[in-house]
Amino acid sequence: MQKGNQTFKLLTMLLLLAACILVGKHVAAEYRQEAVPAGQFSPSNARTEDGALIPAEQFFSAARCVACHQDTHQAWSESLHRNAAREPFYRESADILLRTRGIEFTRHCESCHTPVALFSGALTKSSANPQAPFTKLDDEGLTCSVCHSITEARLDGTGSFTIRRPALLAREDGTPVFGDFTDDQILTDIPGHKRAVMRPLLKSPEFCATCHKVDAPPALNGNKHIRGFSAYDEWQQSGASHETLLPFYRRAECADCRACHMSKVESKNDRAAKQGKIASHQWLGANTAAPLFYQQNAQVEATTRFLQKEVAEIDIFALRAAASDIPLTALTGGQDCTLPPGTEVVAEVVISNRNAAHTFPPEVRDLYEAWVEFEAIDGTGKTLFHSGFLKPDGYLEEGAHVYKQIILDAQGRQITRHQIWTTTIRAYDNAIAPGRSDVARFRFRLPSTPSAVSGMRLRARLKYRRFNQEYTDYVLQKQQRKLTLPVVTMAEAQVQFSPANVFSVLRIPLWKRWNDYGIGLLEQAQYGAAMEAFRQAAALAPDNAALLVNTALAEMGTERFGLELEQFKKAEEWLAAALKLDPANDRARFYRAQVWRAQGRYQEAATELRRLASVWPRDREVQRQLGQTLYAINALPEARQAFEGILRLDPTDFLAWQFLAPLYASENRQAEAASAQQLYLQWRDDPVADAVAAKFYAAHPEWADERVRAHVHGQHSAARPVLTGAQANPDKP
Repeated sequence: MQKGNQTFKLLTMLLLLAACILVGKHVAAEYRQEAVPAGQFSPSNARTEDGALIPAEQFFSAARCVACHQDTHQAWSESLHRNAAREPFYRESADILLRTRGIEFTRHCESCHTPVALFSGALTKSSANPQAPFTKLDDEGLTCSVCHSITEARLDGTGSFTIRRPALLAREDGTPVFGDFTDDQILTDIPGHKRAVMRPLLKSPEFCATCHKVDAPPALNGNKHIRGFSAYDEWQQSGASHETLLPFYRRAECADCRACHMSKVESKNDRAAKQGKIASHQWLGANTAAPLFYQQNAQVEATTRFLQKEVAEIDIFALRAAASDIPLTALTGGQDCTLPPGTEVVAEVVISNRNAAHTFPPEVRDLYEAWVEFEAIDGTGKTLFHSGFLKPDGYLEEGAHVYKQIILDAQGRQITRHQIWTTTIRAYDNAIAPGRSDVARFRFRLPSTPSAVSGMRLRARLKYRRFNQEYTDYVLQKQQRKLTLPVVTMAEAQVQFSPANVFSVLRIPLWKRWNDYGIGLLEQAQYGAAMEAFRQAAALAPDNAALLVNTALAEMGTERFGLELEQFKKAEEWLAAALKLDPANDRARFYRAQVWRAQGRYQEAATELRRLASVWPRDREVQRQLGQTLYAINALPEARQAFEGILRLDPTDFLAWQFLAPLYASENRQAEAASAQQLYLQWRDDPVADAVAAKFYAAHPEWADERVRAHVHGQHSAARPVLTGAQANPDKP
């Protein structure tokens, strides 16, 4: 056994040495090389069943379906899926790729936006239409016969699906019958029609993941896989999926993508209706720009209502003196402002992602615009402080608390046209994970007289606009159009101090407000303050074991700054209290296993994690912690199985590949070890790119405060101007 361990350790060291050599080569080379699409669908991951092209005329137009599916067609006709190929806010970015890299590179984007063009072979250098529209069906974007002909979904990046030639009928064994058929022929064989156009895959979240999990592959950028957004992975790890024990909040019932974005709606003119209802094909989400451009006002209004339907909450949680150790007290109804006139204060505002089962804002955060508007108005009506307002030219005030992403090219310039093929690193990325919270802080000075303090009013709003004003102006100028994109107030809270009493959007129970505040502090690594917030919540809801687990989690966070593991001992006490209250609390058991491992009690931790992995087989973090624990106790085959389990959920998980490389080597599976090592290097964040981010922050120090997770916005906060021209990634070669 000892000799085997020494051999394993030697192999591990050799693999690590090889990795260092590879990284060294990676650093030495100007790591971007010429990107080369390999195959007729590359750099997309999309495939056809037989590997051949599908002529455009073999895809049915949506008009073919309208006679039997009027309501579905009407909803689809104004959806983003219908507008996916033609809408200018997408088209302008895709056209930059076309003119700077060539039409074949646009296959990456068009696999999800214009799949008929991709599969028909229209996106080649010899194309008859070198500019969009590439086919007659481009106007329909994701038309019916695209989605309903997909036969396989994978989880490894953009356009990871397999499609077959569209068919309207299929035999009992599932074999498609190609060709057009009359409505009467279809109606006489409805089971055959269902076999052709419906399958369980279409109702799975993995089906949506094929286009809502994105990366930029080496064939596109000449470098490595650059991970983009993944609404699927965020959902799978949220409280909506019921597949993980980690979330702070868990929905009462499992809800997948369809629950929010394809809810059941009434239907009187659709043969697919069951009990008078069909699944909505509006796919309401967050896009108000595309339907507005096409004057689809009903879709704009429906999307606005969707965004305002308790997706997020905002809470003016507390007001504290900026320079004192006075304990923070939550603002509740019917109270006065107890701080002396003239005091410089900080308002603590909690923003919670309540019902989106993915991050807020989702997906393309480099172009979307979400922010907090905060106002403080004294008793005479004078504005004391205002942050997050729109200026007369439509641009957002430069000191606002924003939720956005800054992506950089290799020269450290901000990418402002969504040219993801030039991305090197995400220098800034602020979003709220599902079920979690953020704390925004605003500093201002109270008026100097008691009469002005009396009746003081605070107001906070969470606002969202589909695109930032700079990109909107760019696109509309190209289109020679004038539009004002809607600004949606998604949540609002107000507090007014007596004598006019307090009025506020405080439907949230006080224990939950403390809990949300604690979650926001935890996200900002304010562990001591988070622990106190969770203790306050637990005191208000003593029967809620989850609050004790949260307190333990904050204690565990502080341990990284200690040496004696005292905080782990305290965390273990909180977890014991939670399990006494709720012996079946698997979340408490999971964190207790982590405490045990930190204390060197590996066998106990492994036993507990084995049990949890059997109950939660699709919880990737349970599998990860199990794999790492088994790795530590040299239970290598079992550790390998745990990491392979993660990859069945996410084949892009580079940490799993990192462990699998030496594990395969220990079993003398050298080819698989080398492949795992390569996949680890391909999918991990590029360590060389940190220097690019440092270059950006050196050139733009105004972003220094904002990148600190716990920061304060005040009258003298640095403005963050919009970067254009030579400061931004160019949109021309």
